[in-house]
Amino acid sequence: MAEVSVTAVSFVLNNKPGVSDETRKRVQKIIDETGFRPNLNSKKLLMNKSFNICLMVNAFSSPFEDLFYFEVTRGILSQSQKYGYTITIANLPASRTELPDIVYSGDTDGIIFMQDVPPKLMDKAIACGIPCVVVDSHLGGDKIPSVAPDYRRATEDATEYLIRRGHEKIAIITSETVPDFYTQTLAGFKETMKTHSLPINPAFCGMTATGEETAYRAARNLLSREDRPTAIVCTVDSFAIGAMLCAKDLALSLPRDVSFIGIDDILLSRYIEPKLTTIGIDKVEMGAMATDMLLQKIRGKNPESRLLPMTLIERDSVYTLKE
Repeated sequence: MAEVSVTAVSFVLNNKPGVSDETRKRVQKIIDETGFRPNLNSKKLLMNKSFNICLMVNAFSSPFEDLFYFEVTRGILSQSQKYGYTITIANLPASRTELPDIVYSGDTDGIIFMQDVPPKLMDKAIACGIPCVVVDSHLGGDKIPSVAPDYRRATEDATEYLIRRGHEKIAIITSETVPDFYTQTLAGFKETMKTHSLPINPAFCGMTATGEETAYRAARNLLSREDRPTAIVCTVDSFAIGAMLCAKDLALSLPRDVSFIGIDDILLSRYIEPKLTTIGIDKVEMGAMATDMLLQKIRGKNPESRLLPMTLIERDSVYTLKE
């Protein structure tokens, strides 16, 4: 219909260079008028690809349970669609040493692991030769390329902000669920306190949580003390939300009696009262970056791991004790 070669049509369909603007417009006009779509099964056979990407999640990184990973998944979906890929979601196997059947059946071209990969599973993926990347990794090393925030730096920035606002009695609520995350965040908190020659109360830095409910309990332990902190660094926004609810239930005035700062900038953080000051992470961009890295791996390239930049987002949950 366009009176051009099959190759020229392919260039237009895949948005590749190699045809003139006039030819591209003519072919695209016919595609639009006829509603033409390439046969995906033929494309799979021709290119020996499934055009599927497997998103592997665990109990703590499910986009159906956690708003942080919901937004990361939005970025993955958006970017994968640009390149004609479909996302399939699989749970991390209970054994934590075996890959899902979709890998062995050839129904995926690569894996995006959501959060840290168990070492044995990482070795299995490498041995299988399946392209994979990790998003929101807390582990060091370069066995598998990853994209993640610098959680130590984020915790340092959050603590530094509270100190600039006049706070000295500062506590932290973090999580032992992911050991490397716990180590990084606690180290960032302690280092910043030491830099400013501020005392570190052991009772203020031993609180861990897994979600809003456990953060609520951790906050109760902190805020029921006679020498309670004037501010709390919460290394996850959902921890801050649970802790703030506890403070309200204890009839404390927020942020005058106790201030809070989080890390993430999930959707709810701008709607709670008071609105949560947080270290913002572009989670959609993180998902898009992970997808780009995986597609590079699929094409035989070796992308380097990347740390995501973060931004302080000032809202209403931190009170200034002194200028």
